[in-house]
Amino acid sequence: MTITNRLKTGFATLLKIMSLVFYAWNDALSKQLTTHATHPISPLFVVFFQYAIAGLIIIPYLMRKQRSELPSAKVGMHHLLRALLCTIGIVILNQSFQVMPLSFAVGFNLFSPCLTILCAYFFFSEKLTKQKATGLLMSIIAYIIILDSRHHLATPISFQQCLMPTIAMLCFQCNTILTKQLSQKGESNINLTMSLFIAIPLLLLPLCFGSSWPTIQPSQCIILTQMALNGLLATYTLHLAIASVDLTFLLPFGFLKYSIIALFGYLYFHEIPNNAHSIGIAITLVTIIFINYKQPVQTKQRAVI
Repeated sequence: MTITNRLKTGFATLLKIMSLVFYAWNDALSKQLTTHATHPISPLFVVFFQYAIAGLIIIPYLMRKQRSELPSAKVGMHHLLRALLCTIGIVILNQSFQVMPLSFAVGFNLFSPCLTILCAYFFFSEKLTKQKATGLLMSIIAYIIILDSRHHLATPISFQQCLMPTIAMLCFQCNTILTKQLSQKGESNINLTMSLFIAIPLLLLPLCFGSSWPTIQPSQCIILTQMALNGLLATYTLHLAIASVDLTFLLPFGFLKYSIIALFGYLYFHEIPNNAHSIGIAITLVTIIFINYKQPVQTKQRAVI
């Protein structure tokens, strides 16, 4: 592997981890607003206000852009579909935080590894190397252990409740595929980010008008603004990572979010993973080390031969 490729994959790894930290932080803040506040806010309005505030933040930048720099009509349907998938996924995921610990809500990702591998192969002709396959296998084993640990909770989680975050994660995976397609068509990361933060609150607005609007406390406004900033940073860094490397290279790093969200769950709500969950997290961390260490060594050996 050349120095340039090493820097590229290393930079993509850093960006992916940064996005996971910001996303996990937002998950904790969302649960705080919906379940641990004196005046809880419904998940629908948490998502709406977060993205509406972020949209207001980026509008001045949007107004300074030239018309030629904005997304073209040719890819308009891709952007709309991305926004729909993200809207559905985010609302469902935030609703799941009300009935289960944060790490479990993020962990119930039943089919996304297979979905990402298949789509990366059919849509982008990305090869699945032995290293990627081994890393994915380790990640799936970690997931199965985490899934089984749900039976050891004080209040067991039903399979129907598990489906909520699972559907959300599938929406996010489909969005990742569309984002990769747009990146390959030359769409800028700025446009990929702005389109979501403008479209999502507009899509949620009809649902909000059909519901009772909550009274937002000043402290909750601060939290929502923090979530808006976190969301902007997380989305932009994720888009940069997706555009830089193969999708299957980034997939195992998604499992690192289990570890990060478990940390935020402890810091905010004193949620402590049980033994089985901790083993799954440990395997996840080993997977991350394996992916980062083995690939340059194997590539280098092939180059020498």
